[in-house]
Amino acid sequence: MSDLHIDSNQFGAFEIETLIQTLQDENIDHLHIAGDISNDFKNISQPFINQLCHHFPVSYNLGNHDMLGMSEEEIRQREIQIQQFGDRQLVSLSGWYDYSFVPEKSEEEHLKNKLLYWFDRRLERTESDPTITNHILSQLESVLQQTTSPILLSLHFVPHDDFILHHPYFERFNAFLGSRHFHTVFKKYPITDVIFGHTHHRFGSRMVEGIRYHARPLGYVREWELCKDFLKTFPSYRFKEDYHPYKRYRKIQHVPEFIEFKKKQLKKEFQDALTILDL
Repeated sequence: MSDLHIDSNQFGAFEIETLIQTLQDENIDHLHIAGDISNDFKNISQPFINQLCHHFPVSYNLGNHDMLGMSEEEIRQREIQIQQFGDRQLVSLSGWYDYSFVPEKSEEEHLKNKLLYWFDRRLERTESDPTITNHILSQLESVLQQTTSPILLSLHFVPHDDFILHHPYFERFNAFLGSRHFHTVFKKYPITDVIFGHTHHRFGSRMVEGIRYHARPLGYVREWELCKDFLKTFPSYRFKEDYHPYKRYRKIQHVPEFIEFKKKQLKKEFQDALTILDL
């Protein structure tokens, strides 16, 4: 799973219990979260992880939202982890971005947009985005060079052009989604599956040059499929701009029928955001 955003999504006891029950019903014996658990790792994410660990092992890699309030040293300490599952290894990392998805703009233009619009302007990173990405790629190569087992890889950021955004409004943010250089590195090693998030768009599973990519981020409530399904089930609440996630959610979030519908559909939403691998 990725992009749970449990603070923004206002996870309470019901949501957490439903998530745990969903995972148990799916016979999950190890949960890995590919970043963006919350905006406060110490006070929100860690207690949440501890709660889940009472039911099954949990591992994670950081997303950009998890890094809020962390020092560069704290981020780097969590950058790359390796776990063994039978004859396969799970290599997990946060990743980062280097603007390579939008090469036609200068680094200065990207930085200006980032400081105006992007969440990461709140982070205390000490180097430029391309420098951070190059450092991570180099570190990753060093790890992968020592690995002969089949590899599963999890990262938060987008590793290939196939998964960038094409809506005119969102295209300017592609620069901050990830780097095409991750896939270039992946191709050199025995990586079978890559799980990532960050875009809040569920691409499902897709094969790219021999690597199976999986992207099923949970995302914000306003983006969930159950919001669209609610309007199909209760068409009387439809309105002219209900295609717009923000406006749609503002319109229905306090409607009693929606509150009840959300409770009933929450398990399905969690299931749709799961990538399950049998190892």
